[in-house]
Amino acid sequence: MDAVVDFLEALQTEGGASRNTVLAYRRDLADFGRFLARPRRELATLGARDVSDYLLSLRRRGLGARSVARRLSALRGLYRFLVREGRLSRDPTEHLESPRPPRRLPRTLSIEDATALVESPDTTRGEGLRDRALLELLYASGMRASEVLSLRHEDLNLTAGYVTCMGKGSRQRL
Repeated sequence: MDAVVDFLEALQTEGGASRNTVLAYRRDLADFGRFLARPRRELATLGARDVSDYLLSLRRRGLGARSVARRLSALRGLYRFLVREGRLSRDPTEHLESPRPPRRLPRTLSIEDATALVESPDTTRGEGLRDRALLELLYASGMRASEVLSLRHEDLNLTAGYVTCMGKGSRQRL
């Protein structure tokens, strides 16, 4: 499916999507491609009913609402791209509603568990001091692990006591 390859390239280059997003969309669209192969169907000939059948098949396979919603998001992005590029005249996903996942409260560590985690590195070693600093930064700032892992020395301002990181959607956070 050349259209999928073109879409994923545009998603990354023009849309600024992260590597993880592109990989997830690639997996999701590959699964959709397998659905299209039985019986043989083409992207250009699908209607909303076909896409609904695919989403229903995902639920029957045991996927949760969040996973189904993400797959639909990948399909929406692909179809919008194809319409924008003039490869298709209509988007069969435009009137489909995303499944609403139940809202769950985030799981949090107890104070004791958080303390034990932050204090677990062996601070008599250089790696332990680094790990302790990273754990304290994660705990105190609420940064994502991927944000902390991508930090550079110039992102730290020790004098003023802050760190700058690049968050989701290429947004800078302080």
